[in-house]
Amino acid sequence: MKEIKSKIDRLNSKILKIEDDNYKELFNEVSSVLDGLSAKVHEIMVNEAVLAENLKYLDDDISDIQEELFEEVSLEELDEIEEEFKEVTCKGCGKTIYIEASALKENKGIPCPYCDENII
Repeated sequence: MKEIKSKIDRLNSKILKIEDDNYKELFNEVSSVLDGLSAKVHEIMVNEAVLAENLKYLDDDISDIQEELFEEVSLEELDEIEEEFKEVTCKGCGKTIYIEASALKENKGIPCPYCDENII
């Protein structure tokens, strides 16, 4: 960006040396357009850098969330989870419910969350 700005400055200094007013006015307009474009390009570059930084932060946040949500579970842990819960079908409504095995052993009556009848 500095290189472009220095080229525009050199062009402006050469324009000042032009003696013909018609050409001088024309080249001043061209120089003005180039200055405006240069400023706009600089602004876009700054915005792009800010967006890239924000995107990096978002990516880091999403990676952290993914690690928490999808943390690796070993096969032993899956077996333990399977052993902790039992699949039971409600006698009243026929819907499948997963209940802790210890709750099935300890309780005589467990109400169905769908029909409110006793599951066992």
